[in-house]
Amino acid sequence: MNKLAKNLRNLDRNSKLLIIVFTDFLVAFLCWVVFGPPTSILIASSFASSLSSIIYNNFISFLIPALLTFMYFMYSGFYRSLMKFFNSKDSIFRSLIGASIFGFSWGFVYLYQYEIIRTNFLTTVMLQALLLSAVFYAFIQISRDIASLLIYPQSDRNDAKPILIYGAGSAGNELYQAIRLDPNIKVVGFFDNSFKLQGAEINGITIYGKNKHIKKLVKNHPGLEVYLAIPSLSTHERREIISSLETYKIAVRSMPALHEVVANEKMMVDMQELSIDDLLPRARVRKSEVSHLNKTILITGAGGSIGSEIANQIINGNPKKIVLFEISEINLYEIEAKLKAIKVASNLNAEIISVLGDVKSKDRLTYIIKNHGIEYIYHAAAYKHVPIVEYYENISEGIKNNIFGTKSICEVAIECGVKQVVIISTDKAVRPTNIMGASKRFAEMVTQSMDSRSSSTSFSMVRFGNVMNSSGSVIPLFRKQISQGGPVTITHKEVTRFFMTISEASSLVIQAGEYAEGGDVFILDMGEQIKIRDLAEKLIHLSGRNISYEDDGEGIFIKEIGLRPGEKLYEELLISGKEGKTPNPKIFKSIEPYPEASTLDNILNEIYELAEINDYKKIIEILKSHVEGYIQKNEANH
Repeated sequence: MNKLAKNLRNLDRNSKLLIIVFTDFLVAFLCWVVFGPPTSILIASSFASSLSSIIYNNFISFLIPALLTFMYFMYSGFYRSLMKFFNSKDSIFRSLIGASIFGFSWGFVYLYQYEIIRTNFLTTVMLQALLLSAVFYAFIQISRDIASLLIYPQSDRNDAKPILIYGAGSAGNELYQAIRLDPNIKVVGFFDNSFKLQGAEINGITIYGKNKHIKKLVKNHPGLEVYLAIPSLSTHERREIISSLETYKIAVRSMPALHEVVANEKMMVDMQELSIDDLLPRARVRKSEVSHLNKTILITGAGGSIGSEIANQIINGNPKKIVLFEISEINLYEIEAKLKAIKVASNLNAEIISVLGDVKSKDRLTYIIKNHGIEYIYHAAAYKHVPIVEYYENISEGIKNNIFGTKSICEVAIECGVKQVVIISTDKAVRPTNIMGASKRFAEMVTQSMDSRSSSTSFSMVRFGNVMNSSGSVIPLFRKQISQGGPVTITHKEVTRFFMTISEASSLVIQAGEYAEGGDVFILDMGEQIKIRDLAEKLIHLSGRNISYEDDGEGIFIKEIGLRPGEKLYEELLISGKEGKTPNPKIFKSIEPYPEASTLDNILNEIYELAEINDYKKIIEILKSHVEGYIQKNEANH
């Protein structure tokens, strides 16, 4: 049987079509013989006539209906359906129409053979025609279901991945239909807490509704994964479900409903791993709806995590021109390609300019800003990785890029008459314990001072904490370590951090720029700080793994490696403790002190000269004297 099925599968399309048409013709003939004239005449004559002679004398009443029916099937595309993906529901109307043509055209041909038709005879023939239509319809559908099962049998592989679909609504059923033919996947059940659905079935697969059922499924199906298929859930409901599944050490994947994927071109078609932002202890932030129509915008560090997302969101506002300024060629190439794809897909008119350059080069910046008539600047270029900037051989470069790169942007913006500059800052600038944080706070002070000197250009800064999945972020590192079997490394069990998605942070940066009055330090509400160890534990559980409390035990071991140079246990967003409100409850203003212009210029000149000769020790001493709260937690690495 398996060999025959394989041979049939390997036939070309035309050969398969001939077999299907011949089978349907044979089915029609058998239905006509049994439920049409041959059998009824045979019974009425008390078997006095032979069946073959009856068929011969009445064959015209079969041939004409059969030809009409198959002409309709060909014309309607009935035979274009692939047997592998045949579904009775998809062909129900064409099957009904074809069967009705067969049955009732037989009735008219049969009646035409008689010159005198009695009323009771007409009624009998029409009822027989209805019966013939119904039987032919049933046989056509059944024959295809049987052929589909025989030629394309669904056999469960021993190594197939067991899947529990969470949600037995339309999205859950859509997901099942999409994966049911995949031999690498075995759907072992649906789960839905709706009382009405519990105990019911979808395609013979049970719908479970109690947590004890999940526990039993986990026991009976090692490696069970959950596909979360309830896209209508609120964020709070999703988190409750995720928290309940975490205790079973089940890997969880989330996907939108397939009809939503079709409606939203930006959704990924593939199922995605559960986004870590589902675990954040706060409500999500809506994307910016700020219009950038007819604006000319420059984004420095455009290929970085924040810069690229700002570019993604700004281009959807359909600006006149967006200039991507980036020192890394590969990063610039990637963001340019992405924006051009968005431009084509959304039918936008924005001009996209890709420029290689260093923010420390005033001449390069001046040329680009003047040449393209830049009105707005988002300055995201910075060295941000704490341990790298903390290394003594990198301190001077970190200072040059973060402080003097920002100074160059501000000075050129004033000279060229730029309307607004938004500087991206960090929570590490608040009472810093590392060079990176201190340099960013000093860059803030430079920006504040520049704003006080300019009447035409408005400067503001936006300060926020860690963004998920950015380059160097802890989330991708944890996922990689888990996929390799561990250990997952954390610096200290008590370390806590603010977290926000790249999309959320970028959206709030853009919105904050709209509220700028000049010299503003904006702070983003990032919710409560999260323990890094708790985050690691959740990621381990939701990847379907256990936590090991011994280095050589089963599961993933969480290993403490000690705080890195310049790292502190927790971060802050406010220096002064004073904050003001904005129209967006997620954005606050902070009132931060800064030195007078003449004093700041003298400090900057001294730092620049020291950076040129890499005298990092004196640089650190100056930063300690002028950056509020700066205490070097560890001596710079030598």
